[in-house]
Amino acid sequence: MRLEQLYYIVEVSQSKSISLAAERSYISQPAISSSIAKLELELGVALFKRTNKGMVPTEVGTNVIEKASNIIDQVEEIKNIARTNAVELTGNISIAVEPSFCNTIMVNILTTFKYKHPKVNLMVKVGESNDILHDVLSGKADISIILKTEQSIKSDEIIIQKLFKDKLMIITGKSFSQGNKKDISIRQALEQPLVLYNTGYETTCAISQILNKYGKLNIAYRFDNLNIIEEVVAGGTCIAFVPKFMMDYYKGANSINTLLINDASLEVEIIMVRNKRHRVSNIEKELINTIKSLCSMCEFRD
Repeated sequence: MRLEQLYYIVEVSQSKSISLAAERSYISQPAISSSIAKLELELGVALFKRTNKGMVPTEVGTNVIEKASNIIDQVEEIKNIARTNAVELTGNISIAVEPSFCNTIMVNILTTFKYKHPKVNLMVKVGESNDILHDVLSGKADISIILKTEQSIKSDEIIIQKLFKDKLMIITGKSFSQGNKKDISIRQALEQPLVLYNTGYETTCAISQILNKYGKLNIAYRFDNLNIIEEVVAGGTCIAFVPKFMMDYYKGANSINTLLINDASLEVEIIMVRNKRHRVSNIEKELINTIKSLCSMCEFRD
């Protein structure tokens, strides 16, 4: 029995896929399959079974993987003890982030974290909250920051940490006529053509789930690029709803106005999500602490 075999079975358990586990472990698929097969032969039991949901641990496999995960945690603790202050953390982290968060708060998080840990490689993917949730469940993302959705509440395969609450506001083009008003009613807002961030897996995104409670949506476009959404809004053909923490982001924009909703709270919660099966590494713990520290200053205030 070799230590890397324990890493491989834990990785396959987390991703439910030999190919994805091989990709994340930076080895070939045949190599990881062979390594696991040798371990199963040595133990005399099958650790996984193939199902329509992917590679799922057998009953005995679940127990073995739990023990393997504990051993890996202890190995990581030993490595951490052996490190001196002069030795920098290294490794890779895959993080998936909702676009409004990525263009604002995430910039400070990444800058702060990279300053402290310059040798850690951060791979950041931007996507709609429900799409990101699928990436977390499939093992493609180690950590994610999303808007709380119905799907995230229903899932029993994830760990949710609340970061802060905010409210939705509107962005419009300069030609959107409301006089000198700084706010409008939810009815007036929903009468306007609306552009939403596209989701590939669900019929509704996080923002539309909130807005659907107030009436039928007049959806004109769906795009998977925030810059395109901003350009379309600036053209004056439609409006978009975004979290209020983006207000400073749009303050200096020459072609976009911001409006508040004056008769509905439109509260949104920003959460950090990770897979229950994912073993959190030391470098991921450092990033999580950085995220929680900077987000603690973001709680919405009226």
